[in-house]
Amino acid sequence: MSPLIRTALGLALLLAVAAAAPAAEPAPGTQQVEEIVKRVIRENPQLLYDTITQYHRELQVRQRQQQLESSFNNRISDQAAPHNPVKGPQDAAVTIITYTDFECPYCARGAQTAEQLLTLNPDSVRLVFKNLPLNSHQNALPAARAALAAHRQGKFWEYHDLLFQNSGRLSDERLVALAEELGLDPARFDRDRHSDEIAAEVEADRQQAAAHNLGSTPTFVINGVVVTGAQPLPEFQKVIDRLLAEAAPQKAAP
Repeated sequence: MSPLIRTALGLALLLAVAAAAPAAEPAPGTQQVEEIVKRVIRENPQLLYDTITQYHRELQVRQRQQQLESSFNNRISDQAAPHNPVKGPQDAAVTIITYTDFECPYCARGAQTAEQLLTLNPDSVRLVFKNLPLNSHQNALPAARAALAAHRQGKFWEYHDLLFQNSGRLSDERLVALAEELGLDPARFDRDRHSDEIAAEVEADRQQAAAHNLGSTPTFVINGVVVTGAQPLPEFQKVIDRLLAEAAPQKAAP
């Protein structure tokens, strides 16, 4: 049993004993406590489940907050490269760099969240896409190269969306079919996605991630603040609001 479960279980049992023992009587002895605990577990196992679940949620919130504070205090320097697709105003106060794997279901959720953030912050946020295909996903690297080939024809974001809609079946035939669906020049698309130049662009993104010890997807670098995982929209908005508040005094200064 993990320390987390032991702690939560102990809290639950403590609450159970306190609730079951008559307030007017002396504190129960060891044997009496054992009988109360057994009875509470037998009659209301949901109490233990609810207590452990709540404790785990609160612990996750604290851990996320600690990680976020650490990220704010240890920001990294990461910029868009010329080959990286970008969406949003060039002079945006906040830049979100996403490291993404097209076969990762969490990346699909993260992409939806990023799009919502652009909608909510149209003048202050821009999005930069970087490829981080994981070795455990056999179709992620070909998909990454295909996406940059679509970028050469001005259709990156449309192709990006189709890839995530088909993330569970990204065969070579599917990559070609999606390009045809967007009306891409088939010969150019095929040539570009197999080119050494695009292979080098994908590898450059991977090396940039490795330089910053970013090994999971999705990972977001928001003005240097690292946020990992497909977290809920409000969590990202809190980071953006905090960064905008930081930038406001600088913008107002003469």
